[in-house]
Amino acid sequence: MSEQAHTAVTVSEPTPEVVAQLLDVVADHSVDHALSDMERMIARLRADAEEAAEAREVLRNTPAAVLREALRLRAARIEATR
Repeated sequence: MSEQAHTAVTVSEPTPEVVAQLLDVVADHSVDHALSDMERMIARLRADAEEAAEAREVLRNTPAAVLREALRLRAARIEATR
C-alpha cells in the first residue's frame, strides 16, 4: 500500500480525493488477493499434474488382467452412486 493511500485511510472526511485514494487501496488489495489465489491454484494444478503423471506410470506397468478387474470395479462403483 502506498504512503498516500495509507494516509487516506486515516482521514475521516470523505472528500472526493480521499474516496479516490480509498478506491485505490481496495483495488490494490483486490489485485494482490487475486494474484495470491492464482499462485495457489497454479501450485495445486502442478501438484495434481505430478500425481496424475505418477498414476499414469503405474498404470502403464500394470498387467492387463489387473486393469480389466480395476475397470470392472470402478464401473460398479460409479453405477452404485447413480
